[in-house]
Amino acid sequence: MTEDSAIPSVTFCITELDIGGAEKAMVRIAIGLQDKGWRVRVISLRDAGAMIQQLQATGIPVTALGCRGFADIRAFWRLAAEFRTNPTDVVQCFLHQANFYGRLAARCIGLSGQPRPLMVSGVRVADRRTWVVLTDRLTRFCSDHYVAVSQHVAETHTKLCRLKPDAVSMIPNGVDAPGLSMQAPEPKRAVLLAVGRLTAQKAPFDLLEAYRLLPDAVRGNCQLKFVGEGPLASSLQRAIDQNQLRDRVQLLGYRHDISELMRQSTMLVLPSRWEGMPNVVLEAMANALPVVATSVDGTREVIDDGRTGWLVPPASPVDLAERIDMVLHDSEARNTVSRNAQVFVMKHFRWQSVIESYDQVLRDLRAGEAPTGTPRT
Repeated sequence: MTEDSAIPSVTFCITELDIGGAEKAMVRIAIGLQDKGWRVRVISLRDAGAMIQQLQATGIPVTALGCRGFADIRAFWRLAAEFRTNPTDVVQCFLHQANFYGRLAARCIGLSGQPRPLMVSGVRVADRRTWVVLTDRLTRFCSDHYVAVSQHVAETHTKLCRLKPDAVSMIPNGVDAPGLSMQAPEPKRAVLLAVGRLTAQKAPFDLLEAYRLLPDAVRGNCQLKFVGEGPLASSLQRAIDQNQLRDRVQLLGYRHDISELMRQSTMLVLPSRWEGMPNVVLEAMANALPVVATSVDGTREVIDDGRTGWLVPPASPVDLAERIDMVLHDSEARNTVSRNAQVFVMKHFRWQSVIESYDQVLRDLRAGEAPTGTPRT
């Protein structure tokens, strides 16, 4: 337990603090819980990353353990040492590596005779890879509760890891209300915007192929912009050059001005093979930017096809190209859908509600009660 039991404490443990959807969400939740009276610490298994600045600006201490990938077992010993040196009421983990080692380290503390913190595992995607499912299943007895980012992720993870349904709460991601500056007039040349790490999960090559399949007249009046960094950047650039698309397709790398880029774009395209609850889709909807996305996991819980956005099958550049073409040619549909989406997301996905749900769930768990803040629906 913490030094002052009247002040609840929570330690967030995450795999890394580089720019990403899970990392951004964790930072917002950590700062929000501090505002609600929690004593908050953050531990990154790997490096401190760019997100450390926001945490430190609010006085939240951050420890980077300097570990590497999943096979780096030093994470267990270093986490256990941190939990022993800085006791906490609750450990809230984010991402698979942090979940795995956080569970084991928290259990180790209990076995050593020191009061064991409550262990809450954060499930951001329904990861079906065999080794992920196996390691999650083997360590599930070390977790007191789970928080999933979408209903589909909650249900899928419950089945994969053989959990009791009441062991999982669902708390989605959130968005901020847009500023007074709303959607800018559309540029004369259409702009397709893709935002996310350049990894196999995000399937940037599917989008590039879909762009290549657009009719010549459409492609000639349309730019494609990728925002984000990742291991596929160099091979994606080579593919762009080989298809002689350098003048129409840009890799912008990491950008701080995502909202401004959204206001300058015609639509957001998310070609992912799997997702939990994509922040970028919520942000686009909040900014009244139409969204075309693959029909995967949490995306289906955010987008009502044809009403708040458009869904296509994953791993199908042909379907993606056809839907992009259709949306580009129907400005009335874009305007109607973007208005519907903005109203929907600002009603159901506000950060204030997300933080209140985390606060309630963690307080319920600390009090030894079943969480009541986020009923499964």
